[in-house]
Amino acid sequence: MKSLFKILKEERSSLLKTIILTIVATLIFGYAMSNPYIEHIPFGVVDRDNSHLSRTVIQQLKINPGLNVNYYADSDTELEKAIKDRRVNGGIIIPKHFEKDVSSAKSPSALLLIDGTSLPRESSILSYASQVLGTINAGAQINVLQGNGMVPYLSQQTVLNFSYVERILYEPQCSYLRYLIYTLIPLVNQGFFVPVLLVPALIKKKEQFAHIKMRSKEGVKAVIGLIGRLFLYSTICIIVIFTCLCIVDKLFCVPLRGDILIYIVVMYLFFINLTAMGLVFASFMDNLGHFILFFNLINIPIFLTCGVIFPDYLLPSGMSDALNILWPFRHMTIALKMLNLKGLGWNLMLPYLQNELNFGQFWLPIGIALYSARIAFMKYKNSKLLKKDISQENTVQVSVEL
Repeated sequence: MKSLFKILKEERSSLLKTIILTIVATLIFGYAMSNPYIEHIPFGVVDRDNSHLSRTVIQQLKINPGLNVNYYADSDTELEKAIKDRRVNGGIIIPKHFEKDVSSAKSPSALLLIDGTSLPRESSILSYASQVLGTINAGAQINVLQGNGMVPYLSQQTVLNFSYVERILYEPQCSYLRYLIYTLIPLVNQGFFVPVLLVPALIKKKEQFAHIKMRSKEGVKAVIGLIGRLFLYSTICIIVIFTCLCIVDKLFCVPLRGDILIYIVVMYLFFINLTAMGLVFASFMDNLGHFILFFNLINIPIFLTCGVIFPDYLLPSGMSDALNILWPFRHMTIALKMLNLKGLGWNLMLPYLQNELNFGQFWLPIGIALYSARIAFMKYKNSKLLKKDISQENTVQVSVEL
């Protein structure tokens, strides 16, 4: 217990930084992603027909909460210029004789112009406008058929020859951005755990191990102390990540499901695997500043290739397999996402856990071996320096006696 409080006192600043900044980042990301719908998008109109049907189309677009029809242009060029000037993000061009061509079943086309520089806005405009135009199109076809003498029921059955209902499982809001929160929270925490807690402790202990006998009582105590320190770091980070997930669940309604024991196993395996990679890096690097620069460099590619931003099928052939070998973040994020979105049980989570175990089984022995080899090399260098110093002292003594 005394050693626990000693570690907490020694690492108070680093631990507080990790805890506070992870929570702050969670609140920022959660707030930014709290509304999955983009609404009141500026939208323009060019009505060349000025008919009852065209005015109905415009009125329905104005009623839609996703669009803000606030710009009326006289020509296609004027609407296109308004989009380029960012006065609106999209617009519709209704051609001449639109109502007449609909009545005579000539299938006229209304043109949608959309600013393609923002993918979320582009897809939202297309979705909102398609809903309105699809509904009006079906109604117009029914009116045409009824005008030609078809009874109302038969005309509806002809146009709407089948219907469907939606039942979206797991995440009814279908917000791709919201899925990222399961990745961003561990990413932020990893960004503190590895360069602020893990690697500095390994580099510091490496210097200590190089000056003591590992099989002595002091050496065994130092090894146990390092293991306890890393276990404490991991436990605190796991609690922080879980706390942040609870925050986004309560404040921003991000789904939080699954067995807490599965979460604990997933996260402990993740931090064990991070420790394995920390041992590898600490074996080669002595300058913490250089490591922080290197880690910041690879942290963004780690995030982008974790399998959540770009699914594996979008990556080049063989790249996902290579990435699975190089860093443990991929294995944890997919498992955490599936656990929270679907609430999977042990039987379905076992493949994800097995991936984490396989990673640890491969890298942990390598990390320990490289770390031990570096300590042995440092001991050898220290012994050579000590012999050199003793030799110089003996030479000096001989010179004095003469």
